[in-house]
Amino acid sequence: MSSPAPAGDTRTAITRCDGVLFRRSLMGSLIWLTANRDKVNQLNVFPVPDGDTGTNMLLTLESAIEEMGPDENSDLSQVAATVAHGALMGARGNSGVILSQVLRGFSQGVGSHASVDCKQLAHAFEEATAVAYKGVTKPTEGTILTVARKVSEAAVVKAQDTEDIADLIQSVVSAAQRAVDDTPSQLAVLREAGVVDAGGYGLMVILEGFLKTVKGQEIPTTSRASRAPAAPKETAKVGAHALETPEEGWGFCTEFLIERPAKAFDVVRAELTPMGNSAVIVGDDQLVRVHIHTLDPGGLIAHATSYGPLQKLKVEDMTRQHHDILAQEPPDADQVPGPAAAINGHSATGQVGVVAVAAGEGFRRIFEELGAGVVEGGQTMNPSTEDLLEAVTASSADEVIILPNNKNVIMTAQQVSSLSDKAIKVVASRTVPEGISALLNLDPAAGLEQNSAAMASALKGVQTIEVTHAVRSTSVNGLKIRNGDMIALVNGKITRAGKDAREVMDGALEGLKIDAFELLTIYAGAEVPDTEAEEVVGHVREQFPKLEVQLQRGEQEHYPYILSLE
Repeated sequence: MSSPAPAGDTRTAITRCDGVLFRRSLMGSLIWLTANRDKVNQLNVFPVPDGDTGTNMLLTLESAIEEMGPDENSDLSQVAATVAHGALMGARGNSGVILSQVLRGFSQGVGSHASVDCKQLAHAFEEATAVAYKGVTKPTEGTILTVARKVSEAAVVKAQDTEDIADLIQSVVSAAQRAVDDTPSQLAVLREAGVVDAGGYGLMVILEGFLKTVKGQEIPTTSRASRAPAAPKETAKVGAHALETPEEGWGFCTEFLIERPAKAFDVVRAELTPMGNSAVIVGDDQLVRVHIHTLDPGGLIAHATSYGPLQKLKVEDMTRQHHDILAQEPPDADQVPGPAAAINGHSATGQVGVVAVAAGEGFRRIFEELGAGVVEGGQTMNPSTEDLLEAVTASSADEVIILPNNKNVIMTAQQVSSLSDKAIKVVASRTVPEGISALLNLDPAAGLEQNSAAMASALKGVQTIEVTHAVRSTSVNGLKIRNGDMIALVNGKITRAGKDAREVMDGALEGLKIDAFELLTIYAGAEVPDTEAEEVVGHVREQFPKLEVQLQRGEQEHYPYILSLE
């Protein structure tokens, strides 16, 4: 499998890629993506608090690697198939779903080969690109898809004049870097915001980590931008051999949920984070998901129970399971499969069940009262394919409609039908108000096709306004936005920016044809006091007297106000 490297290269060339090399290289990709996750997240075009492309790709890749298990397998076809399945189950957000499609296509390209040479590897890259493009209804250039295509084209060309796998991957990485740099020239929205495509950048980082492993290079585990010149403070050797186990072992991967903790979310996170490494604590005051690598799981669990009963507790001995790579990740950089599926209802009344994605105790209660099962998730917390599959399976109905209620969850929801024996339809609701309107149009006496059509039609009659804080300064849609400004998004498009929530709310409403609507529902967020919410409602009624204005407590995080206009 090895031969002399090209002239001037002292290493031994690798002429075939088998399951062992692929596995270890993918682990290297995970380390490198972990180190660059925040950089990928910061490339979000909109300055809203849901820039989680890097996190979604990281969780998807982590799920793929977890699926491989602790034992090495030299058969590439088996390893690639396992990785593809794990990625599909853990896919989160559009970027995660596309990454899972890339890995599925790669597996198909490998076919039944236990190992592949450069030409066969290039073919696998081609298949990866083809499957990824097929998985997107309307492919857009200047995105992760373009980067994948440029990568496969470079692989095919290079495979004609090299037998060295590392040489091929080096060409692939160079092509990915050029493609990422070109994305602003292909998408005006990237050019205006002054960023490159986040998903494409994430794929480039994954390939860079793969290359570093193949070459036996040290991979920095401290969080810093890819291609940045700063020297890392900590490194992990990922080459032809697995990492050596530290004397104290890798510790225990400890995960659990705390529902309605006795202390505020920020306090829980601050107190638990120092109790181990790779601490990832996500959620809100209603539900907290904890993942920590610790040498003392008993002490961690004992402290955590002071906040309330723990749910879905899992403790894994990483030394025994050889989770060597995951244990090397830096504090507060690792991620775990995000919000657990909080399945509180089983099906809507009648023969068709409904599963809805929502965050916030108020929104959860609304969907449950309307008969839907609820999966916790939304902005900053995209559920995985597996989360949605669990909710569908829990439904007592044989026919189920999924309401994603977020544009970044739609593609994930669309993966579920291939994994379930039930008949499933995805009604592509992009906001929670759209999902509520759709659910109100459910006819218990009708079947799946009729209901999904009626619910999809109902989406057209809803206008959604989301009011939040800008998390960074940028230019979007001709607006100059400063970090901390209040911004209003109308159906996902930023239309107003200012210093006051009422100011941007009024501006967003004035930009719509108000006379065409009758009902305005204002959903107040978790941090909005009742008195303030009532004042806002009174203000809106005064400004728009022809509208019937209602107030509901959505209790959502990040967005003080979400408005539904019908």
